[in-house]
Amino acid sequence: MTNRVILSAVAVVMSAMAGAVTLVGHRGCMLGVENTVEAFRNAHEVFGYDGIECDVRVTADGEYVICHDEHTGRLGDSLVIAESTLAQLRALTLTQTRLGITYTGSICTVAEYLDICVATGMFPIIELKWTTGINNNDMTNFDGLATLIERHGLTDKAIILTSMRNSLEWVRTHHPRLRCRWLCRKSWAENIDWCQQWNIAPSIMWGDYDADTVARFASIGQSVATWTVDNAESAVEAIRMGVTVITTNRLSPVVVR
Repeated sequence: MTNRVILSAVAVVMSAMAGAVTLVGHRGCMLGVENTVEAFRNAHEVFGYDGIECDVRVTADGEYVICHDEHTGRLGDSLVIAESTLAQLRALTLTQTRLGITYTGSICTVAEYLDICVATGMFPIIELKWTTGINNNDMTNFDGLATLIERHGLTDKAIILTSMRNSLEWVRTHHPRLRCRWLCRKSWAENIDWCQQWNIAPSIMWGDYDADTVARFASIGQSVATWTVDNAESAVEAIRMGVTVITTNRLSPVVVR
């Protein structure tokens, strides 16, 4: 029996189970080139995740695409996203070997990603990377992204995630219906008051918090999410601390729940 069949069976069993923890596929999942249509679809079809996380950038011709890095070099021929058109980026074949399997794919647009969220019922976690018109100094391109989210009927489900605090304040001020999470590490300790002031929950790197951290945020009405957890024992420990959202590349929901 192949790994894909086994994982599909796991997803079927998981769908009948209730769980207090929400599992989010990191850049989709490990089955496919990261941040591509295949990885996003497999997050639902194979793993049965509740949500999927992606990384947003803006192309030279103003299109919203999904790519973690500023350029495509790690996954193939190197093109700088901000200096390339969507057509140029579409012409690239992205390649990535994961768990011993080599996958190929093409760059995914935010519209395609949101289509998958609508079709599968997964909620989107949209990480803002420093890009043209979406950064701490300039948010002129965010309205277009918000419009895309609204057109897909996901305004009340989408979560905007970023380490850029000025950007989060801007989103809170101009798009108050959108939920926000602050991507951080140990710097949460100096910014609890800021989280309370702006009503923004943290997403803290695994290992950079403990049960007391979760309790402190709970006292101001905020839950704690964590990233990126691929070890079942670590996931269970995070749940015991009170974490309610776990981002993972490959954790089985059945094992965790």
